[in-house]
Amino acid sequence: REILEQQQQERDDISFHSMCMFCDQEFTGNRSVLLNHMAREHAFNIGLPDNIVNCYEFLAVLQEKLDNLQCLYCEKIFRDKNTLKDHMRKKQHRRINAKNKEYDKFYIINYLEFGKSWEEVQSEDDRELLDNLEEDWSDWEEHPVCAVCLFCEQQADTTEKLYLHMQVRLVLNISSFITSELESLNFYQQVKLVNFIRREIHHCRCYNCQEKFQSKGGLISHMEETKHITFLPARSTWDQPQYYFPTYENDTLLCTLSDSEDLITEDQSEDIPVVSEDISNLKALKQSSVLNQLL
Repeated sequence: REILEQQQQERDDISFHSMCMFCDQEFTGNRSVLLNHMAREHAFNIGLPDNIVNCYEFLAVLQEKLDNLQCLYCEKIFRDKNTLKDHMRKKQHRRINAKNKEYDKFYIINYLEFGKSWEEVQSEDDRELLDNLEEDWSDWEEHPVCAVCLFCEQQADTTEKLYLHMQVRLVLNISSFITSELESLNFYQQVKLVNFIRREIHHCRCYNCQEKFQSKGGLISHMEETKHITFLPARSTWDQPQYYFPTYENDTLLCTLSDSEDLITEDQSEDIPVVSEDISNLKALKQSSVLNQLL
């Protein structure tokens, strides 16, 4: 939470002031002006400004290395600035070494991913899922899901263990909660409900009375004492398009949700066109959608 608040503060900050590390140009305003300048004019790209946190400290670390005549990529030390500049230019070392864990704390992805390093996230590539439908999957081994609790940082390698944790530690009848609230909803509504709870808990805000707290511990204590944790606000509060987007990247709990539309009779079901703008033949689009194979 602190890191996300710091990141947002830096995003909105217009009082940023710093010199370019490679020329004498001075920059004021937003940090993105300097970072984009170094990427564009000096081919020194440390990532998108919005992905960086604690930017002042990050730039100070890099500047200190250059002042010590140290290459930012290979960490070798040179006898003078001109030799260092020639080395970084010729060897294409005008970049940072992604393997250097010293820089991990400056990238927001290392804080948003549950139980994963940025390398694991970057190595995940789902583009081949649909290209190899005929392959033999008999030797495929499923990795632990590492689902994270809706109300704290507790992780579990199965959703069953996670539900048990929420039931025992949070005095929440999670089985009843899942049955009555989630399974009565279609898939998209389930996604919005989970994302809504995630968002409110992330902001340390009770999703019933909207009271805000300084910490998650204070919030959960309040929700348990008032029983606000055991029931949800009106559907109109959370059944909104903004909650299609997850609060945390790769939220495994979303992957375990099931679509209950098959359990609803044809008369009861309703079409919810969460598809492209062209919905002239929605039924055909549903049948041919690539999402069917992913699900």
